[in-house]
Amino acid sequence: MIPATSEYLAPQALPEAIALLEEHGADAKILAGGHPLIPLMKLRLAAPVYLKDINYIAGLKAIREADGLLRIGALVRDADLEESELLRKRCAGLVEASRTLADPLVLNLATVGGNLVHADPANDHPAVMPALNAVLVATGPAGTRTIPLFLLLRLPEPIRA
Repeated sequence: MIPATSEYLAPQALPEAIALLEEHGADAKILAGGHPLIPLMKLRLAAPVYLKDINYIAGLKAIREADGLLRIGALVRDADLEESELLRKRCAGLVEASRTLADPLVLNLATVGGNLVHADPANDHPAVMPALNAVLVATGPAGTRTIPLFLLLRLPEPIRA
């Protein structure tokens, strides 16, 4: 099925993308890798009025180490993880998980950021990242915030005899 028509917008910088999101609110969807958004649009389960392609924003495709942390940009594709020498050296578990994700089409389109934001249970990243004590850094109209991707479980008190 052919998706409904959306107005295509391609912000060139993060502040511009944030401003467009503020302006269009729930009528807008962000296009990064397009998986799973494009299939949902083809099935007419998603019909955004505005489609905001963030692929032209510089710096969102980087994998780098800084301040003792590995930083993976929102536009890093699953295939990029597998090709990263830095990740092979510093976080081999993430590279191994990426190898088991899906077919080449998904590997070359899906982004790590999109996988985490959508939290699809069929996806490996939402399960792998908590095991790595990962945090998500989100930037929006209210600024930047850090979101832990791990669960804290309150254990019951031990039974004392």
